[in-house]
Amino acid sequence: MRKKALYTLCGLLTAIALHGQVFYTQSFNKNIRSVQIENYRMNPRYPIIELGSDQSVLLKFDDLSPDASTYGYRIIHCNALWQADNLTESQYINGFTGSFIETYETSRNTFVPYIHYELEFPNADASPAISGNFVIVVYNSENPDKAVLTARFMVLENAVTVNCKPTALTDIDAEKTHQQLEVQVDYPRYNINQPSTDLKLVVQQNRRIDNQVIVDAPTFYQNHSVNYKMNKDLIFEAGNEFRTFDISSLYVLDRNVKSMDFFKPFYHATLFNDEVRSKKQFESWNTVSGRYVVNNQNGDTPDIDADYVFVHFTLPVAAPFLDGKVYILGEATGYRFTPENCMTYNYESNSYEAVLLLKQGGYNYQYAYVPNLTDTGKLGPLEGDFWQTSNEYATFVYYHPFGSLYDMLIGYNITYMK
Repeated sequence: MRKKALYTLCGLLTAIALHGQVFYTQSFNKNIRSVQIENYRMNPRYPIIELGSDQSVLLKFDDLSPDASTYGYRIIHCNALWQADNLTESQYINGFTGSFIETYETSRNTFVPYIHYELEFPNADASPAISGNFVIVVYNSENPDKAVLTARFMVLENAVTVNCKPTALTDIDAEKTHQQLEVQVDYPRYNINQPSTDLKLVVQQNRRIDNQVIVDAPTFYQNHSVNYKMNKDLIFEAGNEFRTFDISSLYVLDRNVKSMDFFKPFYHATLFNDEVRSKKQFESWNTVSGRYVVNNQNGDTPDIDADYVFVHFTLPVAAPFLDGKVYILGEATGYRFTPENCMTYNYESNSYEAVLLLKQGGYNYQYAYVPNLTDTGKLGPLEGDFWQTSNEYATFVYYHPFGSLYDMLIGYNITYMK
């Protein structure tokens, strides 16, 4: 029965690949929450492991159900754009690409019952055979044709050195509203025959996907080095520092929390009204670049004793946007724009409002305006764009030489605007 389920999902994944779907770290089931995948030995934590090392990524998620389910998973290989490629499983995995998640635990002393699941990779069943982008597809064994979540991670061949320099002296303005990245890739002991056609650079700002940049050709190259300078594709709107709130305690009001109320059977946290910051003076403070950390100040094991809380957001705005929508942006919302994190305008209070069900912990977030008919968020109208913003930039270098069947990940860099 289990083998049949695995084969069925294999057929599903083939269909997905044919349609060129782009994979994200996301849940497809309203009961599947707090999906996180990280290499917890990295600082900052990213879902990256080095090929052939003892490093691993850990996938965590909660099922808001009082009873455990049997979840299976498969691992697929993707190209640099996170679309399934045409490799066979034996070409990218040593061992078995599919098995079942056996590590889970029931929540303890929580008003919202849930089962916490964890999956480590590599594990006793499988390890990566090559580098590149990988996706874990998790499904319920009772319905193997329907994925409940997908989670992205990367396997690195540490073959090149990537140096990145963010600057506010951009090709379109100087110390105003943008930041520009200069990138140099050095490969003194690695053979890249055609860097102008075989390399692909992917750059993300604060892990955002909507405004990530993909550069196919360097500005110039020489002596085992390629440079991406004076490239207008590497100019980013600067945005602003992330807002923060902390719901680690149900009994003590912490950062930006106005009230914590219990309306049986759930807790509700109401945040202080936020302000539009586009016309305000820039203020610098420490953030975690949009991420969140699960934490319970009154417990010892937050993975299973942190409760779920309905968090109420309010952003007063004189009038609603008629040509776009407003979303809550951050890791808590998957850095994506979905109906769940889309805000509604309240004409009685002249405010945008939203309610998110979140696990106890500390959170970063921003308000993004998304114009109609686009899928790229703009922070300027609500947060402002300030060149001083301490954005995090992640740069990934993919190599696909002539005759190769896949995109290798051969280097990366994480740096900050200072």
